[in-house]
Parts: sequence; C-alpha cells; structure tokens
Amino acid sequence: MNNILLKISSDLLTISFIKKKENKNLNNTNVIDTKELLFSYEYVLENLELVSSFLNTVLIKNNISKVRINNIELVSLTLDLISNNNTIKNMLINDDKSINYDIFLKLLDNKTLEYLNCYDIPPFLLERLDINKNLKIDVRSEIFFMSNFMETNKLVKYSDIYYKKSLVLTKNFEPRDIEDFKTFLNINRYLKTIHLKYYSNDLIYSIVEIFKEFNVHDKTIVFYENNNIKIIVNSITYLKNIYNTFLEKNNIQFKIVYSKEYKRKNLFKQLNFITLKYMCIVITVCAFIFSALDFYKNYTSDKKLNDINNQLTDILDNYDFNHLEESSDVEYIDVSDTTTTGYSSDFSVYYNKYNQIFDELATINNETVGWLTVPSTNVNTPVVQTLDNDFYLTHDFNKNYNSFGWIYMDYRNNIYNLSNNTIIYGHNKNGRLFGSLRYVLNESWYNNKENHIITFNTKMKNMKWQIFSIYKIPKSNDYLYANFKKLNEFEDFLNFIKSRSIYKFDVDVDKNDHILTLSTCSNNGTQRLVIHAVLLDDEDEEKTNNKVATSEITTKETEE
Repeated sequence: MNNILLKISSDLLTISFIKKKENKNLNNTNVIDTKELLFSYEYVLENLELVSSFLNTVLIKNNISKVRINNIELVSLTLDLISNNNTIKNMLINDDKSINYDIFLKLLDNKTLEYLNCYDIPPFLLERLDINKNLKIDVRSEIFFMSNFMETNKLVKYSDIYYKKSLVLTKNFEPRDIEDFKTFLNINRYLKTIHLKYYSNDLIYSIVEIFKEFNVHDKTIVFYENNNIKIIVNSITYLKNIYNTFLEKNNIQFKIVYSKEYKRKNLFKQLNFITLKYMCIVITVCAFIFSALDFYKNYTSDKKLNDINNQLTDILDNYDFNHLEESSDVEYIDVSDTTTTGYSSDFSVYYNKYNQIFDELATINNETVGWLTVPSTNVNTPVVQTLDNDFYLTHDFNKNYNSFGWIYMDYRNNIYNLSNNTIIYGHNKNGRLFGSLRYVLNESWYNNKENHIITFNTKMKNMKWQIFSIYKIPKSNDYLYANFKKLNEFEDFLNFIKSRSIYKFDVDVDKNDHILTLSTCSNNGTQRLVIHAVLLDDEDEEKTNNKVATSEITTKETEE
C-alpha cells in the first residue's frame, strides 16, 4: 500500500499517493512539518479520528479553503478526514475517473463543500446532489459517459433507477457496467426481474456473485431459448449446485422463456409439463384445504380453552374468601401486573391455598391433582393425572377432545408420596398451556429472582419449588425418570440436568431432595423446553423470601 502525502501551499491542501519508502519510519518524529505531512495509508485508516482532529487544527491555523485530490481512491478517505472541518469550501479531483456511489453518499453527508470539480459523475447522482445539496459541480468531460447497462435500460435519472422493476442485459459486463450495476442495486427498491437477451457464462456468474455480495433477494433471472438452450440448462444446474444455499435462502429463481418454434417441436414434453402443472395445482388446493381444516381445528380447540378458562375464573371469582380474612395464614398474591414478560395472567388475583377449591374443581374433573403457577407467564392452571401419559395430550380439563390437550402430571407420580422427580407436561400451541414458558429463556426473566419460585399445590399441601435448571434440547426422554432405586443414581441425574442449564442458578440440590420437572415442546416439536425446580421446605422458603425482600429494599434505597 502507498503512503499518503498531505501538502499545504497558500490556501490549498493537496492530497496524493506516493510510493512507499521502505526505510523511512513514518509518523514517528520529534519535528512535524505541517506544510508537508506524510502518513502510511494503514496508519490513517487505523487512527482516522486522531488524524482528522490533527488535520483540522492545521487547516484552521493555515486558513485552508481548498483541497485538491490527485487519486480517486483517496476521495472517500479525504471526505472522512474533513467531515468536521468548516474551512474547506472547494474540492478538485484531478484523477480522470468517475465519481462512484460511495463518494456520492459522503458528498451527501458533507455540510461544508460549496464547489466540486471532477472529471465525471453519473447524471442520476448529479441530479440527486443537485436536489439535496447547495453544491455547484463542474464536470471536465465533454459529455456524460453512460455504460451500456445504463444506456440500454434508459437509466438517466435517479428516479429511473429507484423505481425500475425489470432490467434487460444485451452484452457482457464491462468494468463500468459492473460499477453501475452495483450502484443500481444500492439505490433500487423495486427490481423483480432481469431479462438476459444475451447469454454468456461470465455474465450470469457476475450477476449471481454481485447478488451474493449485496445480499439481494426475491429476484428472477429470465433466460431466452434463442440462445443455446443446452448451455443455459447446464449453467442453471451448475449455479444451483454452487450457490444452492444462497439461492434458496434469498429466493433467487431462474426462468426459461421458450420460442414458439421450440414449443412446437417439443409439444409432447410441453403437454407433460402442463399435466404436471395441473397436478401441482391440485396438490396445492388439497394442501390449502388441509391447512384450512387444521386452522378450524385449532380455532375450535382454542375457543374451548377460552370457555374452560372462563369457567375456572368464575369458580375463583364466586368463591367466598370473606370467611378466610380472619385467618392469619391466608396469603393473597396479585398477578395482574406481569411486567417482566408483558403477559397478564388469566386470573388477576388468586388464593394460594387451592385445597379449599379442589372439591369444586373435582366436580368438573375428578382427576384434578393440583394447581400450578409459574411467575410472569400464563401458567396458572389446574393439573390433572390419569392412568397414562396419552389421554390428556388430546383432551382438555372437561375431558372433551381438544388438540391442545391439557396440563397433566406423569402417571408414575404420586401426590400423596412424592417421587424423586415429579413431572408435569403441557403442549406449546398458540401461546396456550405451556406456550408462555418460552419467556423463561429470556435474560430479563431468569435474571429476576422473583421469577425463580414455582408454586405447585395439591389438596394435601401447598408447595413452593425453586428453579435450578432451564434448558432446551433435541427431543429426548433422558430427563423423564420419575423414581430412582439408588440415591447415588439420583445424585448423578441431578448433576447431569444442572450441567445443561442456560443460567447458573446457584441453588443447592442433593439426593435427599424432591424435584419438579416441567416439559413442553419447542421449535415445532423438534426440541424440548425443560424447567427443573427443587422443593423448598419451610426453612428454605423463609430464606428465599428474605433474599427477595432484601433485594427489594436495596433496590428502593438505590432509587432514593
């Protein structure tokens, strides 16, 4: 890379490349000649802000109002260096090369320049500068030079480029065509189709490479059969093999337009194509019908869940809590404000000791075994259990068929004598049931310690469980062991599931504890989202509450 020479004479700053001097230590001297500054190109790039600040001081001190740039490659860098300078009003670009789109963007950003002299600037960029800037531009070339690409597609004005929906290419790209095509892609917002009236391997590969460079998407490249059809087909096949991932991800498609003569000669093949086309239409219609039926099934299932939730809400709302107010152990919890996730609970206020309404819940479903709540989610619901793990996959709390199912406990567990691992399942559909458990993967959720306590109450006991592991894994059953014959096996299991956690909870769990596992589907059923929590005894619960209270006091003191 060459060095950059900045030379000051009178009111003019001249910037140019000079050949690198091998044995000279640049930018390392005790005496700086501000009339002639020499920098390595790498140094300027790495210390742009420092050099700009220094140069600005020099320009102001010497009252410099003009800049002459001898190399087009230095124009963009020079505009960066003088971006904060208010003295430079005039710019001369000596190089007989055209201004490109990058330079144009930086000219748009510059707030000081009043005059520019250059060899050439594309008319559409000149038009844009003329509309948006108080900048006079003199062009030294006798006429504006237009590339074949710009001329063929009549791209004269900025608006022509911006709104162009289709392009026609009739020749191979020359260097100027490539530059203008890239500028076109930077500006245009509506292009859908490129018609190749002329075909060559170099041209199509250039187009796809530029598409990849600019991450272009949703475009169709149209080939015409009047070119060699075999070469076109082979090229398309080759391109799809080489650029398959990019083409599919960005929806870049290829289309061949056949002449009438070709269609006449290939009528039989065309008929087969039409047959295949109609078969595709039939398949698409069938897929639409099945999709509509699936939508209707989900709609009716969702409506049934709404009815059940309204039914449960009525039970809670109609339950007489007045006679409990005199009791000292009554605890009300307000869950109407769930600001952590932005989700509100189905029930605004609930009573923590659900054993007092279990009898009424049992009149609706005699397999009700508990009530589960997870903070800052929509999980606030009765839990059921039957003789297998299949029935409630497709049946709701009323035991009616429902594709959403219900939240249920593993048939191997026992609410009277807790297993090592109590497992609760629920579908993740449309945010329903265990759908809102996805919030536990958010940092804002698991960093809030108030979210770490799960409540799972049964008719016999109110229980709180502290989360110690959260993770997602591919579909697996290796965390669904309910009971362990040997305590050391259970201890190994605990270490195993703790090691998977996305967050270090620093919760002690040992082989003498009981744990709770919540399991649901994720990523369209290909993965499982799992939460593990350990049962707190009264002493553990008191310590946890004290920690939360202390955290709240500290936060309030900090705010004050």
